[in-house]
Amino acid sequence: MSLRSNVARHAESSLIQVIPTGKALGAEVCNVDLRSFDDWAFASFMRALLKHQVLLVRNQRLGDRDIAAFSRRFGHADLMYTSHGTMLGDRLAFCSLYAAYDALSPALRSRVAHLKVRHTTTETSDDGRRTTIAGPVHPLVGNHADTGRPMLALGQRRHSYVVGLEHDESDALLDDLWQLAERPEFTWAHTCRGGDLVVWDTRCTIHRQEALGIPRLAHSPPLWNAIPTA
Repeated sequence: MSLRSNVARHAESSLIQVIPTGKALGAEVCNVDLRSFDDWAFASFMRALLKHQVLLVRNQRLGDRDIAAFSRRFGHADLMYTSHGTMLGDRLAFCSLYAAYDALSPALRSRVAHLKVRHTTTETSDDGRRTTIAGPVHPLVGNHADTGRPMLALGQRRHSYVVGLEHDESDALLDDLWQLAERPEFTWAHTCRGGDLVVWDTRCTIHRQEALGIPRLAHSPPLWNAIPTA
């Protein structure tokens, strides 16, 4: 084994301390200052993110430039930072699309294997007229580009339908898949406090953000760039 390989293995195991949540996804990265991350430390951080899908880092003091510099290191990931001094911030809940796929019955797994889903959007013109715009078609099941693991590519529930199915059948199938993905055993939630930074892989997670008592279910746009179009 080369010296470089030895260093890489050592970096992965010791540069950062990672404590899993014990849930289907999520882990806390402890005792780090993200402002001082070098390439080795960030590579270790990325390996942890690919493994756990969501990472929490506490007690950070980050300015806008720090956040921008850190976020530029990522591809298909999103993050949220809660300013230091905030007592209680937004609540974030995450679902693992790996776990949801793994939990499919053999019959359902076979059914969705070759199905494709389209996500539409609605635009409102200045005169109030609404126009529905059809988005690209994507497989309902995809493989993560970095881990190779299969996952459900659900995207957003609203304005989505399965290509080739009748409306009622499509809605019933997507509702079943979403109910599966949001089962408690496939989720992890965190209420942010000042200094918390949360990073998640947008390709294999769905997140819900609750602020001011208003839940918002979202999936970041990079998913559509990560799953090949039909």
